[in-house]
Amino acid sequence: MSGQDAAAQAAEEGQELVRECVLFGLLFRAAMVDVDALRHVPLKLSYHMLLEELSRWAERRHHQLRRTLQQQGGRLLTSRKQGGFYIVQYRFRGYVREAVYSIEVLRAECQERVRLWITSQGSESAKERRT
Repeated sequence: MSGQDAAAQAAEEGQELVRECVLFGLLFRAAMVDVDALRHVPLKLSYHMLLEELSRWAERRHHQLRRTLQQQGGRLLTSRKQGGFYIVQYRFRGYVREAVYSIEVLRAECQERVRLWITSQGSESAKERRT
């Protein structure tokens, strides 16, 4: 692999880390907004603990990804919503870059992370019942 290929691969890995970091940052904040919204809705069961645990999990993952990004020479600089897009400016190995994400795609990807989390929680519960 040439030096240019290695640099391109590193930049691509940096972009993926930024995307995952953005996703988990949005997810943990969205879960907490939903917790607050549910406080005002009368329900038969309480889902607050579930959403709070989801938020804590997403926040931990977000911070892990940020640390990994920093270890690889990256840092999130700014983020903003503009129309139907979420624009993130970041520095990676000395270069300032900008990533533009569709808000709808981010929402769908966050929903998929929630589904995976719920599925993993269910399999952990099943393991505990077997032991």
